[in-house]
Amino acid sequence: MKKATLGALIAGAVIGLGISYVAAVMVDVTGQPNFCSNCHTMKPMIESFHQSIHGGNNQHGFAVHHCTDCHLPHNSLIGYLFAKGLSGTRDAMAQFGLIHRVDFKENFWEMKHYTYDSGCLHCHHMVKEPEKAFGMSEESRYAHEQYWKEKNAGKDISCVSCHNDHTMSGFAHPNLLDRLNEGEK
Repeated sequence: MKKATLGALIAGAVIGLGISYVAAVMVDVTGQPNFCSNCHTMKPMIESFHQSIHGGNNQHGFAVHHCTDCHLPHNSLIGYLFAKGLSGTRDAMAQFGLIHRVDFKENFWEMKHYTYDSGCLHCHHMVKEPEKAFGMSEESRYAHEQYWKEKNAGKDISCVSCHNDHTMSGFAHPNLLDRLNEGEK
């Protein structure tokens, strides 16, 4: 192999790795609450999230690291990146007034369309097989077994059908509707 060809291959590999690293960092940074809260429209969501169980207001002080941990699908890398690009483009266009902004109050109870079971199961993987889950109460085990029966039977059910701020105080975005109402005043 010629030196020029070998040099081009090495240079291409270094450039490719550099681009991949920068892309990975950008995907990571643009999914964090600090990035998402840069838009005025997202501030109420971030403020309420920090008061929630998933935002670190729990006995362990553990918080979900990214908004995208819950609000993007985690079934595949391609699906995740496609949804991230589509969602980010839509949010940016709305922020700059090119399209109508999402009415978060109106869509609040449509959470199953923007909170993904695959995100929940990424952390709470033990509920995939509740009969084998260690430390799960009998009540919780039964509820999750019923969820899987209904899901496998084709019923339109999601984790947030049961796990939400209406049924579980401080779950993900406590008092979000109140915060959104305050923002209108």
